[in-house]
Amino acid sequence: MIAEFSIVSPLMREAEAAPEMVFYTEDIHLTQSGEGKHVFWASGDDFETFESALQADPTTKEYTCLTELDDRRLYRVTYPEDAVQELLYPKAAEHDMVYLDVTTTSEETRFRARIPTLEALKAYRQACEEEGIPFRLHRLYQEEPDEPAERFGLTPAQYEILVRAHEHGYFDQPRCITLEELAEEAEVTSSALGRRLRRALDTLIEQTVRSDAEELNDHFSSERDTT
Repeated sequence: MIAEFSIVSPLMREAEAAPEMVFYTEDIHLTQSGEGKHVFWASGDDFETFESALQADPTTKEYTCLTELDDRRLYRVTYPEDAVQELLYPKAAEHDMVYLDVTTTSEETRFRARIPTLEALKAYRQACEEEGIPFRLHRLYQEEPDEPAERFGLTPAQYEILVRAHEHGYFDQPRCITLEELAEEAEVTSSALGRRLRRALDTLIEQTVRSDAEELNDHFSSERDTT
């Protein structure tokens, strides 16, 4: 599954000093000595303020500007061992979570991560709570397979009728083709094609418009209420 969530990371408090800048993580890893390494792009035009904040931050052991371009710079920041837990990377690695995209602004750090199980995500959320870090789940969905029909939970027949209806203007206003004409092309009755089309639309809405995120956030909230 793919989870999209946000936290307020205490290790990126420097972003508050340069609120117009955006930071894109390239890599996070731990060294053999237990230190944390964070490599990220900084985009914006207030690099001097940002670097001053890095120097003043007690959780930053050292930093290096690896690449400098006109409107962005690549940094490597080293965190001491006692600050690594606040990265939450060890907890993610422990549960086989993989960060795919990490974007930080002055307000929050937003993640897109691959998670093996729902229990792994719950454990990560619990680790955030233990560190006093606000956690908000935005979206949870299955990783997209290669086949378009499978990607949205559709059968091949449902996918085909949706595409054909769209291509022939069935959803236009006014319609360019009737249900009966579509059924004749598909060599089925209009009632059978209508049922297939309704099931396809219902499945498509369930897989795209609706999200498990709200349900899971409610579940997380109810867990907190009972603990």
